[in-house]
Formats: sequence, structure tokens, C-alpha cells
Amino acid sequence: MSSEAALARKISKGKAVSFDPRKPKKLTIFVARKFPAWQEKYIDLVSEAFDTINISVNDKELNAKVGKLGEMKKAMPFVQSLKRRLIQGKEKPETVFNRELAFDELQVLADMVGSLKKTTGCRMVEVIAVEEGGRLGTTIHGEKREELPAVAEAAVPGQPSFHFENLPNVDGAA
Repeated sequence: MSSEAALARKISKGKAVSFDPRKPKKLTIFVARKFPAWQEKYIDLVSEAFDTINISVNDKELNAKVGKLGEMKKAMPFVQSLKRRLIQGKEKPETVFNRELAFDELQVLADMVGSLKKTTGCRMVEVIAVEEGGRLGTTIHGEKREELPAVAEAAVPGQPSFHFENLPNVDGAA
């Protein structure tokens, strides 16, 4: 994995890191079942500004409306992503605006745990469904988790977030 290689390089240069990819590790995958509620208003704004005939977005009108809501820094990357998906034409506008996955992401990842262990070299792989806000979640086995790492907040449907951590050295392995 490229992130592990980058960490290994930092370690070799004597830099402090919170995770050592050479030691036994655990991968936690955070999955969001719902899109963040704040995004809905921006989907509506982009939908209103989208011209289905010319496959374009009225940027002037859209940017003014987004600016009035006062969340430019948070909203614009999301709005730009929606616009890019619409203008590229690889997805139908109703797919972009509907925002429902065509598969059960949590089940797919649960089915992949064995393969992910082999691929990543992790001793443990845990999949957690994250609640809105990213601080609470439930494992695929129904166990509640609290105070999840900040990276859990980044998960959105179709784009899980990942967290590697070292496991305690219980069996003498390096």
C-alpha cells in the first residue's frame, strides 16, 4: 500500500509516526449509510442551476446562492464534485441527484474482510457503519463503538474512510 510505504520511509529517516506498517496491524474501514444532511441543500441548488439540455451549470447563479448560505469553504468542494460528475456525462443527472448506491456497501465490505486481510497484511480488519457526525458507529457484528477517530467523519456512501493502527505485540512478532 502506498500509504504504508510513505510511513516506512518516514521511519527510515528517523521521523516519529503514530503507525508502524512493519508491525502487526489492524485496518478499520468506516462506512456511512447516509450522506451528510448538510449536503441536501447543495444538491437542490445544483439541481436548480443545472441545464439538462446544454449539460451545463449556471455558475454565477449557483455561486451566489451557495455564498448566501455562508458555508463556502465546506460546500464548494462538494458542489464542484457534483458539477464535474454532471458535466462529464458518465452518470445520468438523476443518478447524481438521487445519491443512492446500487449495492449494499456494508455487506460488500463485510464479504471482503478475508481478502482484505491477505491483501493488506493486516491481522484484523473491522468494518464499522458510522452514524452522522462520525463519532459513533456499529460494527458488522452489532457492537457499538464510541469516540471513533476523526477519519471516520470523512466516510460517505461509496467512499469509505480507512484507519490503520498497530496491534499490541501479544505473540512476540515484530
